[in-house]
Amino acid sequence: MSPNLKKAVIPLEGVHCASCVARVEEAVGAVKGVERVSVHLPSKTAFVTYDPALTGARGLRSAIDAAGYKALAFSESSAAAQGVSFEELEREQAYFLSRLLFSALAAFVILLDMFLELSPYTLFLAATFSWTFCGWHFHAGLWRSLRARAADMNTLVSLSTSTAWLYSVTLLLKPHAFGTGVHPHPQWHEVAMLIFFINLGRWLEARSKTGAGRAVSSLLQMAPKFARVMRGGREETVPAGAVLPGDLVLLRPGEQVPADGAVIRGASAVDESLLTGESVPADKKPGDKLYAGTMNTSGSLEFEAVGVGEDMVLMKIAASVRESQAAKGSVQKLVDRISAWFVPAVFLVAVVAAGLWAHFAGFGRAAMVFAAVLAVACPCAMGLAVPMAVAVGFARAARSGVRINNADILERISRVDTVILDKTGTLTEGRLSVAEVRPSGIKEKEFADVLLSAEAGSEHPFAAALRAHPSWKDIKPQSASAFQAVAGKGVECLIGDDKVVAGSFKWLEEMGVAVPAADIDAIAEAPVSALALARGGKYLGYATLSDTLRPGAAALADQLRAMGVEPVVASGDRDQAVAAAAAALGITSIYSGIFPEEKKAIVARYKALGRKVAIVGDGFNDAAALSEADIGIAMRSGTDIAIQAGDMTLMKNDLSGVVDAIRISKAIKRVINQNLGWAFGYNLLLIPLAAGALYPFTGILVTPWMAGAAMALSSVSVVMNSLRLRSMTI
Repeated sequence: MSPNLKKAVIPLEGVHCASCVARVEEAVGAVKGVERVSVHLPSKTAFVTYDPALTGARGLRSAIDAAGYKALAFSESSAAAQGVSFEELEREQAYFLSRLLFSALAAFVILLDMFLELSPYTLFLAATFSWTFCGWHFHAGLWRSLRARAADMNTLVSLSTSTAWLYSVTLLLKPHAFGTGVHPHPQWHEVAMLIFFINLGRWLEARSKTGAGRAVSSLLQMAPKFARVMRGGREETVPAGAVLPGDLVLLRPGEQVPADGAVIRGASAVDESLLTGESVPADKKPGDKLYAGTMNTSGSLEFEAVGVGEDMVLMKIAASVRESQAAKGSVQKLVDRISAWFVPAVFLVAVVAAGLWAHFAGFGRAAMVFAAVLAVACPCAMGLAVPMAVAVGFARAARSGVRINNADILERISRVDTVILDKTGTLTEGRLSVAEVRPSGIKEKEFADVLLSAEAGSEHPFAAALRAHPSWKDIKPQSASAFQAVAGKGVECLIGDDKVVAGSFKWLEEMGVAVPAADIDAIAEAPVSALALARGGKYLGYATLSDTLRPGAAALADQLRAMGVEPVVASGDRDQAVAAAAAALGITSIYSGIFPEEKKAIVARYKALGRKVAIVGDGFNDAAALSEADIGIAMRSGTDIAIQAGDMTLMKNDLSGVVDAIRISKAIKRVINQNLGWAFGYNLLLIPLAAGALYPFTGILVTPWMAGAAMALSSVSVVMNSLRLRSMTI
């Protein structure tokens, strides 16, 4: 995203179906300065990327109003908008519950006529109360649609109920207005039952959406409300939102971490399951990171606040989940295009069917068929089929420590047959330790001083291992300038006037440094990684680093093979180190000593063979390959650039997350296919039935209230099927 662009999160009122979504997106997308807009139907929220120099809150609100809807808030904070959106879902649920109860009462009164023979005017009043008060939201939606010169679900429902009501009123005033026909008397029960069943469906749908919304909002609700900080030498209890970067925060056992930070004093175990899905608490000591919302379980800690407010990992995850839920894959875009024509097409079918029935059977039957066709059509089911499954599934994935950054992967992941794995930090723990130091012509302390100074600005696991080496902890690095990390090779910088390079033997030789053959031969067969050093063109020696395989690495390789997926190891590390790791896992396809562009080329080579490739990596070296792959999976312990390049991020540093990610994604895709099959199959089958297609053969004709009940069942079925993902066992 351009640095000049901003993002707005706008909770909406009045958005109910795919046609509503299309109308808002079209209206907002036409505003000058809007780069991208996506409306998430389950949460009724618009995500807008815009140029603040060309438009702003007023312009976006005006466009939404002109489309017939209302912007409830305008915020750059996903957390703030989440609260407003959730309140709107709860308000809508309460609204439809009240209308459902009143419409049930009206229907009950009308059905009493079967036993008590009530006055026609009593029935008229009950049906009119149901049509006006209990169905007012549909008529208001119709009016908004007419103003915007568009049509949506409200258009269909309002016209359907109004047709049944007007037909009955006409017969009340003039009993033989339409001849004898099939309905010689008012159909008050059709009006009342139709509105009752549609309100029932809307209430169940709203209730389910609220439940799905809780899946994401629960992340935000887990943030603590208060924090204890040291200010002016005194302990103070302040709202968690008042914690500032640099504050010293005190944490006792049983307390939640109120902000992201780094431990200064103390030791404890922290339950990070909220973020990672990992049930075993993580040990924390000075220097380790803490994350807001996690739970301190044992000892007392003092830490420095680093990330607060929207900068906390918890808030970023919640914002990322909400934005990725709203992102649209190719299937959703196709559904949106179909939905844009759906309502006009249904109206045309209703008019044609009514015309045919009027010609062959009179206006009475024609009116009921017209109402039934409009009532049975369900654009809601089509509109919710994809986003509801994505909303629930992504929240379920986040709960398991899998952050899905790109909705479009759901259409690719089911076809993955090759997974390329990096070695360092992915298959191995990534907790390297210095195994051996071999300076050349200088003492170890001087060697360490230059090496630590050169690596001071690096995020590579090698650099972290060097800084953690017990013998070097008291060494203070010199000031280095012109630092540059060269992907897959090493680092270079200036210390004083001397150019310093640290990296592989091969790279030092490329830089013109004479590396002793004896040093290269000394580690030729050793399963370790080597880091060589030169200053001013003079070779200063090398250090070796060793790593251990992650506990779940062997299980991952076995599970991938069991799923019919080929595991491949591709690493920039030395041949011996990569071969040893691959052999321990039974992996035969290996690539070692490769640079980032070569890793990207390997991905491209597999894709050219028709393979569907996923790649798992954690480093700067993996970013290009992560972007090239069909599916990029980044480890949380990796660099920011790797995480940004990935389609998924594993929040727990456990390789079982790779298989979990694939299984969750396939489950979401499976539910989407089920939802779409139901939504389209329902409409393709029920619309012709409501039009009377089977009447000549069976004598069965769908009445409007039956159509309304079927429509309610259709949308609720899609929502309930999606909610199964919440309790999915991985």
